[in-house]
Amino acid sequence: MRFTITGIDGPKQLADLAPLETDLLRQISGPDRPDYWIAALQSPITIVIDNFDHTVTHLILAARWEGTNITNGVLHLPVGIAYVTDLSLLEDSTLDFAKCNYVAIGLGSDTSDGKPAEQLHKPMVGTIGRTFGLGGRNSDT
Repeated sequence: MRFTITGIDGPKQLADLAPLETDLLRQISGPDRPDYWIAALQSPITIVIDNFDHTVTHLILAARWEGTNITNGVLHLPVGIAYVTDLSLLEDSTLDFAKCNYVAIGLGSDTSDGKPAEQLHKPMVGTIGRTFGLGGRNSDT
């Protein structure tokens, strides 16, 4: 499945790269939950860890909210994002947190149909949006 991360709440260096297009390779169980995903980045990124450049080719993704899942057709799902820092993780049967580096929260969508993922421009609508004076459910404000 193609999964595109359209918004990132994390380091500016990473947030500025959005959208990040990935291909979900497989689910992997972690010590705390069974539904992490190994995702291959369409375009590798370079990050700095301990003053050294590192090329990142894979991410670990997980749905942020209990009861939600990365699945076909999902739109704007909040996900946790971690860099894979040890590529031996790609062959492992369970997730080892020592082989990845948690970095951010993002919003991701299934883009397997080839359509580009929509960017959310005004996510605070509905009841909470009205509380903050941001318009109603069908409002453009």
